[in-house]
Amino acid sequence: MLDRLLTANLTLLLAHQIDAAWWREWEMFALPGGIQLFVFLNILIVYPLLHGYARIRARGPGWVGWSYALAALVGCVLPIHAGFALAGLTQFHLPLSIALIVACGAGALAQALLTRRLAAAGAPPAAVAA
Repeated sequence: MLDRLLTANLTLLLAHQIDAAWWREWEMFALPGGIQLFVFLNILIVYPLLHGYARIRARGPGWVGWSYALAALVGCVLPIHAGFALAGLTQFHLPLSIALIVACGAGALAQALLTRRLAAAGAPPAAVAA
């Protein structure tokens, strides 16, 4: 179940990042490099996401830490965008944008709780199929 939840969470986060490009999120963060820095930062984020994904799926050393880290990263989407909304920014107010943001928050919480439960029960065997 963790593998499917992890795949869903990363899918939601990547879909949110596509949506973020549409809404010109770099302007919301006032990034000095504009779209160029935004894309570069996404490159820096995607590699650890994929590396962590592989470690968690294989239940390799540190999988619990990776799972918590990825849940935290996905979980940041909701409070950041809630802050933007409270600040009066009007981006991300389309229904699918809102759904992605809320789903990131819910999925991250579910992943963290499931990780805690699995870690407490002992490391589960590596997933064979998704």
